[in-house]
Amino acid sequence: MEIIRETFENKDIPYIGILDELYPDEKIMMFDIETTGLSPDRSFIYMIGINLREDGKWQTLLLFNDDGRSEPAIIKEFQEILSRHTVLIDFNGEAFDINFVKRRMQFIQSKMGMSITDHFRSIKNVDLMKMIRPYKYALGLPNIKQKTIERYLGLDRIDKYNGGQLIDIYLSYISDRNPNSKHLCIQHNRDDMFGMMHLSLIFNIESVSKGLFDISKIETEVKNERLYLIIGISLKHPLPRPIFSSLNGVSFDGEGMQAVVKASVIDGTMKYYYASSKESFEEKRGLFISQLSGNIEKVPAYKNNYKDKISYIEICDSFLGNPEYIKSYVTNAADIILKNKK
Repeated sequence: MEIIRETFENKDIPYIGILDELYPDEKIMMFDIETTGLSPDRSFIYMIGINLREDGKWQTLLLFNDDGRSEPAIIKEFQEILSRHTVLIDFNGEAFDINFVKRRMQFIQSKMGMSITDHFRSIKNVDLMKMIRPYKYALGLPNIKQKTIERYLGLDRIDKYNGGQLIDIYLSYISDRNPNSKHLCIQHNRDDMFGMMHLSLIFNIESVSKGLFDISKIETEVKNERLYLIIGISLKHPLPRPIFSSLNGVSFDGEGMQAVVKASVIDGTMKYYYASSKESFEEKRGLFISQLSGNIEKVPAYKNNYKDKISYIEICDSFLGNPEYIKSYVTNAADIILKNKK
């Protein structure tokens, strides 16, 4: 087994600090594996990439099965490192990487009699692919492959090979020890791990849905004879690219550290239903904005009709004058719009 280590300066990964805010008091690591095939019964792991933070700096460790026989050693080393952490971040790890490692551990136990402690069961897993998938349409992504997302974020890889192409290159290295083949294998996993650190930019989008922003302005606008409520927000972390998305008369428009939620205002009569009964309601005349989905605690939810899925909030002093209500509305709206929850 060979371990390749690289340390990164904070300026090289400036956005990764958001992980401290989203996961305070947690020890975070990331991982990715390279294998000789897709089936854990007929192939094995030849490299495990790990990102972890030591002494305030992020490091990448590449555990390389350099002789074709070191798979048990690199899995054991990985599990020992995993045991010292509380959050594991991966990309499609739940569907592939974690299951593959577990299956190889079972194989090693049954065929070699070597028992390796499984620390997956005691750690919180965060799958970046699952996190990004709901934002696919808002971000305009054609797919959610890691390289596609990296290009969206403006990251240009050095490595030009995919995992499948590198299988033959690795197997050739095992037989001929060509240093260029080794370099290509290491470069690919190194780029995967560096790219995963940059994917932390996606957490900046996720932070809006978690309410990590301040209200900067509340105003109205008349456009094309329609009245809109404009709520400006100052973000705690910058958006990686400009984002615009809308749903049912409410839009989210963000760039950098600023964003605006714009809601079409309805002038009309709505119904407030009591005790979940379609026969018991109170009508209210006023100005309303769509709540899209869900209800803000302590804020009355009005509807056109009892079975309507979309409810409305009255634009009145008790709502506009309460910062907590406004922030809850923006958080809920951003989450639904950006994740396209129709």
